[in-house]
Amino acid sequence: MKQRFCEGAFRVSSLTCLTALWFVGGCAPRQFGPAIAHHAEKAAVTDAAARHTTASPYYRFNSELLSDLDDAIECTDVQSLRRMANAVLRGANVLGQNSNSNEIERMPGSARSELARIGGISDDLAVLRRHLSKLANATLESDLREVDQLPLPELRQKLRDIRKGIEDLPDDRGRTERQVLYSWAAIATANGIATEEAKLPEKCLAKAKKKFDRIAIWRPRKSDAGTLLSRYAPIIGMEWPANRLHDVNSDRIGAVTLSADGARIEVQIDPSEPAVYAYTSTAKIDGRVYRQLNYVWWFPERPEMTRDDPVAGHIDGAMLRVTLDVNDVPMFVESSLNCGCAHEVFVSDRIESAARGAFGSPLDGKHFSVEKSNPEKHDIVVIHVFDAGPDAARPLVLSAAGYHEVCRIEFNATESINAMDIVEEGSYRILDYDTLDALPLGDRIASMFGPDGLVHYAGRPEGFLLAPSGILSAGQPRKRGTQRIRWDDYLHDDPHLLEKTLRIPPLD
Repeated sequence: MKQRFCEGAFRVSSLTCLTALWFVGGCAPRQFGPAIAHHAEKAAVTDAAARHTTASPYYRFNSELLSDLDDAIECTDVQSLRRMANAVLRGANVLGQNSNSNEIERMPGSARSELARIGGISDDLAVLRRHLSKLANATLESDLREVDQLPLPELRQKLRDIRKGIEDLPDDRGRTERQVLYSWAAIATANGIATEEAKLPEKCLAKAKKKFDRIAIWRPRKSDAGTLLSRYAPIIGMEWPANRLHDVNSDRIGAVTLSADGARIEVQIDPSEPAVYAYTSTAKIDGRVYRQLNYVWWFPERPEMTRDDPVAGHIDGAMLRVTLDVNDVPMFVESSLNCGCAHEVFVSDRIESAARGAFGSPLDGKHFSVEKSNPEKHDIVVIHVFDAGPDAARPLVLSAAGYHEVCRIEFNATESINAMDIVEEGSYRILDYDTLDALPLGDRIASMFGPDGLVHYAGRPEGFLLAPSGILSAGQPRKRGTQRIRWDDYLHDDPHLLEKTLRIPPLD
């Protein structure tokens, strides 16, 4: 099928060089920890978002832990540094155990048998996990003793060595090679990106003014209430035109399921079981940490909306991220497609008002005072403001049919909902995002994501069109922690993203 022909075009090896640093020779590693990485790569079950470090096979890093590690390295107070280093190593160890354990479960039986032989234990999954935990905990305890004893210069160097050994994310591996390989088309690609950027202001204005008359909505199930994640779980409103040229199911959200066609993993979305996959993260602004709530939903297809639409393809998805203040009141809401495209920001009117008082009028070419200009990168786009006080109800999210891009965000939206014709109404389950890495597949489990972080066989024609820019399989949905936004200028999960890209006034 045309929408799938990009799959695998730019797959990258994740651990070939890394595991070579853990053992000598061309054979498989003879130590348990490195052997997990080796067999995970061989079986293509590596967790793309949990990055290895050559310092230890039992530590893994995501964007948040990497940021914490960088903060620790820059710390000048020895006691604070020890405390921060302790927290980072504990977090990296927990992530390492979880990721390695999940990779073991996704491995074929032959790989688990080899791990059991190396460990001198049974190949029972529970036994393998206990052995992993024993070795990982021993490594952590040894390193924590060092953290307590090493002088400041040596401790900082230890952290730098860990940092230096952290592997690149999948889209950064081979980026230069892709740019060189397709350099003959670089000018055309750059011109295409510039053309799209020139259309962006008009497109954003159209989004903000888009009128929604007929919609389908999904609300979270009442049984999922009781947590902060459920409190702000969105009401998802999808434009529901009376006539559409694409399959109506393309605009319905659903639960992710897997099936197998030989060795090929097929991903499907079941609209009869609506689901939203949620997780928490943190933002760092002016030295303080703020809680973030993330919601991800999936569609069966991104239909062709124009002739030979390069963005069309199998599996599509969107997400919402709500950044809360110290009182758990929304300050910023971000939306994007799950490939990282169409990233946009909505700002609380109280934050925009404070930004106007602190910085004055919006910069030239901007609509909001909170917006910042960066001459070296593509600017983050603010679409609109919203009103959300201490008693704010869950947000209404309105998206365009077919395109699936979020157009409007509104809190306390009862009046707006009542003014629209609700054609379909349903409820969704709130599920843990990590279940996407442990989905049933016959008599085993598997992930909807490949070792490059991409959804299996969901490539887009635009992946080839934008390859000269260095972007890995542009438009293909991918796993959290591997998503980049604004033409790959920023990592979506960077805790400092908002601080780097917006003019944020003092929040106290």
